[in-house]
Amino acid sequence: MTDDPGPSRDPFRWIWRASLFIFGSVVLLNLAIAYLQPILPWLVGAAGIALVLWVVITVIRWRRNRW
Repeated sequence: MTDDPGPSRDPFRWIWRASLFIFGSVVLLNLAIAYLQPILPWLVGAAGIALVLWVVITVIRWRRNRW
C-alpha cells in the first residue's frame, strides 16, 4: 500500500489543485476571447443569417402543411 493520503484527505493538496484548475480556466478563457474577438461580428452575422433562414423555412413548411 502507499502512504500517500487520498486527495479528499489532504485539504492543502485539494486547494492547490482547485486553484490551478481555476487559474488555468481563466487563462484559457482570456485566450479564447482574445482570439475570437476579431471574428466575433462574422460569427454573430452567420448565426443571425442561420436564424432568419430557419424561420423562413419553418414558415414556408407551415403554410404548405396547413391541412
